Amino acid sequence: MSFCMTKFSKAELEWRDGFVPVSTKYDDVYYSLTNGLEESALVFLNGVGGKDLWENKQNTIIGETGFGTGLNFLATWREWKRSAKSDQRLTFVSVEGFPLSRAQLQKSLEPWDELSDIRDALIKAYPDLSPGFHTLEFEQDRVTLILLFGDVQDVLSQFSGQVDAWFLDGFTPKKNPEMWNVDVYKLLARKSKPGTKLASFTAAGHVRRGLESVGFKIEKHKGYAFKRERIVGEFSSVEADEDKKVVHSGSLPWFDIPKVRNKPKKVAIIGAGIVGNCLAYSLSRAGVDVTLIDKAPSVAEGASGNPAAVFEPKLMRNGTVLGQYLASCYLFALSFYRKLEEQTGEKIWHHQCGSLDLIGDDKELQRRQSFVASNVLPQDHFSIVDARGASELAGIDLTSSAVWYPYAGCLNTTALAKALTAEIDVRLNCEVTSLEPYANHGQCNWKLSVSGSSEDLEFDSVVLANAFNARNFTQSESLSVIMNRGQVSTCLPNKSSTDLKTIVNGSGYITPAIKGQHVFGATFERLYCYDEAENKSVTTEHHGHNLSLLNEIVPNISTQIDLSALGGRTSVRGTTFDRLPLVGPVYDEDQYRNDYAGLKNGQKSKSFWPQGEYYQNLFCAVGFGSRGFLTAPLMANYLMKLICGCDALPIPNEIRDAIHPARFLMRDLKKGL
Repeated sequence: MSFCMTKFSKAELEWRDGFVPVSTKYDDVYYSLTNGLEESALVFLNGVGGKDLWENKQNTIIGETGFGTGLNFLATWREWKRSAKSDQRLTFVSVEGFPLSRAQLQKSLEPWDELSDIRDALIKAYPDLSPGFHTLEFEQDRVTLILLFGDVQDVLSQFSGQVDAWFLDGFTPKKNPEMWNVDVYKLLARKSKPGTKLASFTAAGHVRRGLESVGFKIEKHKGYAFKRERIVGEFSSVEADEDKKVVHSGSLPWFDIPKVRNKPKKVAIIGAGIVGNCLAYSLSRAGVDVTLIDKAPSVAEGASGNPAAVFEPKLMRNGTVLGQYLASCYLFALSFYRKLEEQTGEKIWHHQCGSLDLIGDDKELQRRQSFVASNVLPQDHFSIVDARGASELAGIDLTSSAVWYPYAGCLNTTALAKALTAEIDVRLNCEVTSLEPYANHGQCNWKLSVSGSSEDLEFDSVVLANAFNARNFTQSESLSVIMNRGQVSTCLPNKSSTDLKTIVNGSGYITPAIKGQHVFGATFERLYCYDEAENKSVTTEHHGHNLSLLNEIVPNISTQIDLSALGGRTSVRGTTFDRLPLVGPVYDEDQYRNDYAGLKNGQKSKSFWPQGEYYQNLFCAVGFGSRGFLTAPLMANYLMKLICGCDALPIPNEIRDAIHPARFLMRDLKKGL
């Protein structure tokens, strides 16, 4: 089954003794009636070595099957706060097939006042329920919790990385066989390395034998409270029959991404749009010295500098990589922008006013209803309203039903850019003309030549975040980025638009008044040469196009616009043919063509092909199109993890492959092009 079709159900609980959660599906408690917190510390954390687990590691990854109430995570976080050094980081990756709601989580954790600070932080950050990966950051991003909501085999197979320890929790094996079987154990082994620790509350014979069959050495220890025995273990190697061997394999070899050996100290990001700015912020918080370079006179000068950025989810049916990608990006960005406002004090929203996505006809209504039923987004993040309900929400008369997105809004692009780059070394009016690799103590570092200067800039790693201009460099000239020019228009409020309270979206869109003007649009024009991209004139023709779009969705507003007071802005975006960005290491095109030329002959065995070759420490994040403000925060977090050599990535392998920079080249090679 594709990860994007993973099964997902909400927890159904009853309460024992007033506060102990019990699963009605499995008729089992979530933690010991004796003392759940003590059980978490003794059985799980101490079972894998306690604070010794991270004593000599800069990055520690703990995996868990069965997040439940989060008590194991909180017990681990508490000990990590007590004993970790300031430069150490903890990543906790936890699978949950039946997640609790925020209210259920809060009630479950009420007894543990000694955890109040971290408990409350977890409850505040805990995601609204939807399937997939959910990344939460704590302690100035030094503690990361990645929740994998869905079937254990579906989601764990999509996790990229090897852990230092496993907590095998969940309901008792007798009642929950889906969690305790050899297929799951093989996945645990694939995500382990020699020395990976393991701890569990159960000592059932079939569990011990299953874990031993995939390479874990298991010991029985005295159990907690009324349990007679528990187990601890360590992964060594697989010394079993051939059919039981565990293969450490990931995606297709041309999509395999080598791990960065050493975290870089200095990184250059070329391009100060929303993507580059988000990445600069993420890398800086990871302790990297970042230089943000742009040829423009200010940050967010291109398409990222429109008067307002409309932020809303893109609702698509679950079961597609694109749908899961957009849902994951939306939920991460919503949390990211909230935290950014809290941390910087910048007012990054003009209005978080909600958005109405108009539904044109009955066929479209049925399609949207099927999206709603697919649960790709949490239920309170969207709903279908009739024309009357849409009109009440918008504050103006609308004639069609709509999808209502209550958490959508208009981002203040200027304030957002300021918040992201306030502590970053920004070099403006600075055009990078070439990239040259050089060897430095066995590593490939980079020299940047800059126009108007005879002195090269030197960095450990470089990221191209400059849209279609990334193709100007020899190493990245084959990146499949195309150019689209678009114009947005602005107008003064009129009698019919004064009461507009939400974004209205259809064939075009219009925002509520922002600093005395509505923003509406927009045009999309494919460009084929760089000379065309230099023309960013605001034209009457394109105003006319935007007015016609506006007339389709809110004719009562469009007919009263003062045409003499129209304003606008034109910019050029980089996008791709499948509307997914190119994010990851920059591939070596010549080596790819040489290594994979035989694909056109139909040879598809994974073992036949070498891993893809890349330019070491050169990365890209381009092709975001009009979805940059929606998708940049999560993509920046993902790329930051790659650049810093982190094993635990915040996106599933299917999405990682779908945004791989070499995917269009690979399609061509398979066709013999």
